[in-house]
Amino acid sequence: MNNSIKKESGLTFLQKLQIVTAILVSIFGIYTSWQSNKAAESATDALESLDKIKVELKERELETKRIQEFSRRIQDQLPNLAGNSPTKAKIALASLYSLAASETDKSILFTIAIVSENEAMKSTIRDLILEDSSATNEFKEQIRTKLGKRLTAISSDSKTTESDSQIAKQASVEKKLLQQLTQQRTKIVGWVYLGKVKSGSLTLEDDKTIKSNQVPSADAIVETSISVNLRKNAPTGRGLGVIEGILPEDSKLKIQSLKKIQINSTYDAVWAEISEDFNA
Repeated sequence: MNNSIKKESGLTFLQKLQIVTAILVSIFGIYTSWQSNKAAESATDALESLDKIKVELKERELETKRIQEFSRRIQDQLPNLAGNSPTKAKIALASLYSLAASETDKSILFTIAIVSENEAMKSTIRDLILEDSSATNEFKEQIRTKLGKRLTAISSDSKTTESDSQIAKQASVEKKLLQQLTQQRTKIVGWVYLGKVKSGSLTLEDDKTIKSNQVPSADAIVETSISVNLRKNAPTGRGLGVIEGILPEDSKLKIQSLKKIQINSTYDAVWAEISEDFNA
């Protein structure tokens, strides 16, 4: 009975992964076809550059074939990626990553690994990206943005605050990768939650995220006591801002401005616009 349930859930997971892969590959293929069409249009407007256009079209044709071959390899590896063996999943993903000829290919593999909910695959893609010496800053920013949106979607439903326990609920592999990618940036800006205070008080309560017990002033330097989410903006009536990074414990932050938001008749949430220069 248990085996039958396992098989059924495995099939469902495999089907989901196949659907995600098919969508990603289709989008990639549509974009490449569009590029080819644009090249063809250019040919009619530049007959004098016919030889150059022919070369460009040939390159597009070869790229389309390469994409199709890479897509076929992904499809061939789906049973391993979606199977019950973490070792096979890790080897399959690492093998595909080594064959990825562009950062678009790598981005597809990242998305497949993250949506799989397979911890072995998520850990593997994290290590592959962090150890990839050829990865550009643009690619890492793209991955950071995707992670931030994902963590925003699964973070607290609160519209004004977040705490250490809420941050801890976030998927650990994604959190660690986002924190490491954030630390690789040379300069960051954004908003962080400092804690809550009783209305009219400057003393931070137990959910504070900095080492000081008091609300800092503008231009002050504070040090985080836990890892904190870096958000794009302060909370609005619709909820918390999008997560753009995660700052580790002991980060030194410069306060640019402060914003208090009423939680209820007793407490206010304190948020700070901050900057940090990792080269300082």
